[in-house]
Amino acid sequence: MPESEVRIMSDNWKHRSESMRCKTCIWFCPKESLDGVTHLGRCRRHAPTMNGYPVVFVNDWCGDHKLNENNFIEPNE
Repeated sequence: MPESEVRIMSDNWKHRSESMRCKTCIWFCPKESLDGVTHLGRCRRHAPTMNGYPVVFVNDWCGDHKLNENNFIEPNE
């Protein structure tokens, strides 16, 4: 393809992970805060270690995400 015909391809996966965050996962257990806004929680996907379940932020993500339909939030376009 000549340089003058270079096409910019759009990324089909750009926003794919927006709805696959801990806050929408069935394994996420939110930690209550004093201000009423959830920033942290625990991931209960795997058995706890000696330190308990791992602490995660609501916007973290991993490959074990399973959508919790009760917590699903539509991503902004």
